[in-house]
Amino acid sequence: MMNFLKLAFRRLFRKGEHALTRIISLTAGLAFGILLLSEVLYYFSYDSFYPDSDRIHVVHENFKMDKSSDQLESYPRVSGAIAPGLKAEVPGIEAATRLNALGDHMIYTNDFNSYSATISLADEHLFDVLPVPMVSGNPREILKSPMTCMVSQEIADNIGGNVIGKVVEIKNYPGKKLTIGGVFETLPENTNYTYDVLISMVSTEQFTWDGTENWMGNDRYYACVKLSPGVSPADLAPGVRAMQVKHQDIEKLEEEHQGVVLQYSFMPITEMHMDNVKDMIIILVTIALSVLFVSLMNYILLTMGTLITRAKSSAIHKTCGAESKNLQQMIFSETVVIFSVSILGALLLIWALKPVAEAQWGHNLTSVLNPYVIIPLTLLMVLLVLITSYFPGRFFSRIPVATAFRDYQQKKGKWKLFLLSFQFIGATFILTVLVIVTLQYNSMKNADHGYLTEGVYYGSTEGMAGNKVDMVLNELRAMPEIETVGLGYDVPINGAAGNNILSPDGKQELFNIADFYEADGNYLSILGIKVSEGENFISGQTAANDVIISKKGAELLKLNNGWTDGVVGKQVTVTEHGNTTIQGVYPDFVVRSISNPDVRPSVFFYQPEEKFEQLKIEDPSTSFNIMVKVHEGAQDGIIDKITDIFNLGFPREDAEIKSLEAEQLNAYKGQKGFRNAMLIGNIIILLVTIIGLLGYTFNESARRRKELAIRRISGATLSDILKSFISDLEFVAVPAVLLGLIGAWLTVDKWMQNFAFKVPLHWGIFAVCSLSILLLVALIAAINYTRTANQNPVDSLRQE
Repeated sequence: MMNFLKLAFRRLFRKGEHALTRIISLTAGLAFGILLLSEVLYYFSYDSFYPDSDRIHVVHENFKMDKSSDQLESYPRVSGAIAPGLKAEVPGIEAATRLNALGDHMIYTNDFNSYSATISLADEHLFDVLPVPMVSGNPREILKSPMTCMVSQEIADNIGGNVIGKVVEIKNYPGKKLTIGGVFETLPENTNYTYDVLISMVSTEQFTWDGTENWMGNDRYYACVKLSPGVSPADLAPGVRAMQVKHQDIEKLEEEHQGVVLQYSFMPITEMHMDNVKDMIIILVTIALSVLFVSLMNYILLTMGTLITRAKSSAIHKTCGAESKNLQQMIFSETVVIFSVSILGALLLIWALKPVAEAQWGHNLTSVLNPYVIIPLTLLMVLLVLITSYFPGRFFSRIPVATAFRDYQQKKGKWKLFLLSFQFIGATFILTVLVIVTLQYNSMKNADHGYLTEGVYYGSTEGMAGNKVDMVLNELRAMPEIETVGLGYDVPINGAAGNNILSPDGKQELFNIADFYEADGNYLSILGIKVSEGENFISGQTAANDVIISKKGAELLKLNNGWTDGVVGKQVTVTEHGNTTIQGVYPDFVVRSISNPDVRPSVFFYQPEEKFEQLKIEDPSTSFNIMVKVHEGAQDGIIDKITDIFNLGFPREDAEIKSLEAEQLNAYKGQKGFRNAMLIGNIIILLVTIIGLLGYTFNESARRRKELAIRRISGATLSDILKSFISDLEFVAVPAVLLGLIGAWLTVDKWMQNFAFKVPLHWGIFAVCSLSILLLVALIAAINYTRTANQNPVDSLRQE
């Protein structure tokens, strides 16, 4: 075998072998295919690093979003008492734990340095279910001690290494001092629930409302259970039901609501991420395999084209005693060499594109270097080598010895057209997908979201001194570039929390709402949200806690309460807010993004500016947004100017100002990245198809050189010759293009199921894409055949 490999290396760049062409096309296809498939396989590795990960399950609560719906919604968060309750009362559960995310924050050390960290509250049983290697400290003791935390190795290294006993403070919770009691190894990136800092659960009331003993409500706890060996989630059902009867009086609730109110289910932790991206997995695999398949077909086409010119060497090997298996080994060795060079080139290309790939996938490329990715990819590469070496090897070993010495030429080229047709299918498929993905992306980012973003900027008061808010507001209003200043808790692009509107008798929850909480009189005018019924918030006139509701919410209130005279002026009860008066109704707008919309009705409650300032002074951890609208044409450098004013209220001058327009555009970065991936895949497939088409037409013009010469001598014009030869290609290209269109339609139809707003799949899109491929085929064929047809026919016949 080593001798065959040496011979393969010697032939690598021999004239006429087209090795460089084959390597380039194979490298491009392998790079793209490996990158996409490695990401798909990476999804399957999520949370597999936990010991006994097959026994760890995430608790979901299943409930009706509103009484008009028969469908149960599933949510991977539960109330605070559920996890310990499951451990105490449900047989088959070995251990249970809960986490409560505080989110992404800045933490400060006593030396005034700041560090970005994802923070979560955790109970002392965390490492019984989700163990992470400890660098120092006892996690059980740390997570039982008030105002004690532990940090990741990465945070510890950033702070300075030896951090045990050091005190840190969270920006949004000034005065709350945390003592670092331990360090754990930084979590791998392939996890559903990430954190850099863990605070003991007993410290909850210092940072947020303490719902750790709630059996219902405050559903914000990520609960995980570890099942006993041999126990399945179905075995837990009787115990879970008994727990609900005992602690939630679930039978009474079901009787009152006339049906299922709340159930719990258990999803394997290793399937959580896959369940969220299952549609994307299908699409990425389809595209990756398409690119790989086209590259392999092109490789086989080029390889078999070069083997025709090596017919004499096949005959010589056979006359010297070589058997068919020896010739197949020779081709196998050459394939191994070219594949090895191509794989190396693909890996170097991926590494060169590392920043782009990491920005798209959202994680380091080194994270995919785990057995779940490496082993399947290695097996796939071996399979591809075997497949791509078998057919050329079989062809090479079966060339007749007698005909080989008579200047052997392959008499029929239909097998070449067959291989080429797969490249036409792939090129049509990915071009059509690219065009539709681009149209969908552009339509989403340019669509009217129902509110204004241009010239709108905002920043959080998280960490701002309460007694400085008034000064900051006055300084902002004094800026000539600023038109309006307003206050509010949430912006549409970030989504909203949830609350429920109750029936008039208060006994039933009618429907869930996207609750944007309080806003002042200017906030909605900055966003350009105008009421269609009633009045907008007016400073000095609107009563505190009055509400305005979206049109969808108003219609649901009419339907559920039987109101026929509108909703303005009516009293409603909203959980967490109590009784309130509806002051106005505004048109529905997009909450979050078009690609991931929150379709619930939305509400805003009125709160005067003075109340915002008062709450901030009374509780420094309270935070809200200060939003500004700048005059048209005054946006150059405005973020820096606004930041300077905000920093007047921040002790460490670390304010962060965001553009609402930029944040809205950023919400579609996933679709933009997918479009960019399609663009790269399209370029690769078109490159490979062009290479294959050039190789085919070159070989065909050489094989049919005598035919071309005779046709010219017989009086055929260039257009007659081109029409004849191109029609042979188009006869194969047309059905191949149609198959590519069908595959593209099935793929984009699956992908677009993720969107509430879809671009119309007009037949013209498919017609333009198919015609583009057919014209490209005709153009390349015409150029190559014209060159041969214009040669002197006498010279062509003489060579024959």
